[in-house]
Amino acid sequence: MKTTESNSNTKNDSFTSIRVKKNTKSDVNKFLDKANKTEDCGKITFDALISYFLKNVTNEDIEKLQMQSITWAHEDKRLKRLWEKKKGKVSENEWKEMLYIGQLSEFITENSRLQVASNA
Repeated sequence: MKTTESNSNTKNDSFTSIRVKKNTKSDVNKFLDKANKTEDCGKITFDALISYFLKNVTNEDIEKLQMQSITWAHEDKRLKRLWEKKKGKVSENEWKEMLYIGQLSEFITENSRLQVASNA
């Protein structure tokens, strides 16, 4: 009986793909090319780069990232909760009415995390 010896390379299955925008991938590749120009140390990989930054990210960094993702939809909900905490419950219709007629402009200017354009 013939026995076949399995001589296949063992594939490392511990890796997976991450979806990023083309510009992000390009920027990372440029960064890695720059970091890997020297030949007197090992190659920095995408995985090593991400792992390094994840271990070294600060709470301030996280806050900055969170602030970049805020939209008015998020801020509307937060501001309504803040208003209700200070002034008492309002229905969604009452909130929208106050918002549209401008009763909340000063409150929003004082409490919003997003920049509010002046009407001047």
